[in-house]
Amino acid sequence: MLSVVLPWFNLGNAAISIGIAEAAVATTIGHLTSRRFAHLDSCLADLPTLRARLAQMRLEVDRARAHLASVIDAVESPGPQTTLLVLESKAAAAEAALRVTDLGMQACGGAAFSKHLSLERNFRDARAASVMAPTTDVLYEFIGRALCGMDLF
Repeated sequence: MLSVVLPWFNLGNAAISIGIAEAAVATTIGHLTSRRFAHLDSCLADLPTLRARLAQMRLEVDRARAHLASVIDAVESPGPQTTLLVLESKAAAAEAALRVTDLGMQACGGAAFSKHLSLERNFRDARAASVMAPTTDVLYEFIGRALCGMDLF
């Protein structure tokens, strides 16, 4: 399981979480740049707090993608940290997607809850990765065991 199934499963799940987070970023950019305050002749993107949330989203996605790339490199050229990185991959990407979609919901406000934006769907889908086996909590336990030199099972 650790050498065949888990790497592919975790890497696939991590990629999906990153895709969900990327979709949330794109939706947030679209919303912030297209919605206007008619009485001020400005758009939501003119607000520095909303741009800051968008910047945080981008950083989270880029960090998650870089981590996934390093895990893929480790799987292609296994070393002593490979198992640990594979265990981390799903948890790290799932947590990043949770943070990104939460920030997107905050940045888009009430509109984020409507069906015309995909954010409400991204928000729900991001949560699935953390509660589907192996759950993020279980992965944290495995990672902790690995760090302490304990058997995983």
